[in-house]
Amino acid sequence: MRRLSVLMSIYKNETPTFFELCLDSLAKQFTLADELVLVEDGPITTELSSLIEKYRDKLNIVSVRIPSNKGLGFALNEGLKHCKCHFVARMDTDDIAYPERFSEQLQFMEKYTEIDICGSFCTEVDDIGTKGNVRKVPVTHDSIVNNLWANPFIHPSVMFKREKMLTIGGYDSSLSRRQDYELWFRCAYNGFKLANIPNPLLYYRFGEFTHQKQSRSVCLLQAKIGYMGTRKAGLGVIKALFCYIPYIRSFLPKRLQHVLYKLLKNVDPRNA
Repeated sequence: MRRLSVLMSIYKNETPTFFELCLDSLAKQFTLADELVLVEDGPITTELSSLIEKYRDKLNIVSVRIPSNKGLGFALNEGLKHCKCHFVARMDTDDIAYPERFSEQLQFMEKYTEIDICGSFCTEVDDIGTKGNVRKVPVTHDSIVNNLWANPFIHPSVMFKREKMLTIGGYDSSLSRRQDYELWFRCAYNGFKLANIPNPLLYYRFGEFTHQKQSRSVCLLQAKIGYMGTRKAGLGVIKALFCYIPYIRSFLPKRLQHVLYKLLKNVDPRNA
């Protein structure tokens, strides 16, 4: 029986070294996925293509090619249409899965059949491979819903039921960034049951220069999605206003943004 599809998107600016580490971690899973649906979001480099061919047979890679770069929301939705298995695990090209990731999540999802989306804790790793803190998230359904404003899932750690996700249209194809944040609100509105496993199952790439990828416009988009979603979820005005913290932080110099991020982690409800 086909149990698990991995859904991933790649574009030309991905780092080949990180990508190979990612693919290697998928090849070393205790429980291998049945397929890796890999969306090429526009033309990619020869080096990236060579890595795909190196792992194609080992990971049963299904290539979905988009002629021009459309953004992550569009790419993931296209890939989701090609996934053939009951469960779908997300993965990003610069992250590394623990060997037990898929086996633990599958066991959890098959034991607690009411759960529709299951994420996990993650261990941060910087751009030179130094391991950092364990990033924690709320574990139970109620605590996840109460913290929707704070984005209580680490996107590349999640596994979800394919058919259930398709009932709400999957990812918002118009969003090139923060498509996961918007999706969690929509899943909650539609009665999905949510959970996180309280163990790190992913090395999550997060370094000092990560904030350089977060433009002010992206931070504003996140704030607007969070504010509207939080109000609709009935979580109160205060939590809705907290959604603007990343936007306010974006006015600081990049290095100070990273320092402030680390300080705010001490009062982050996701670490409670």
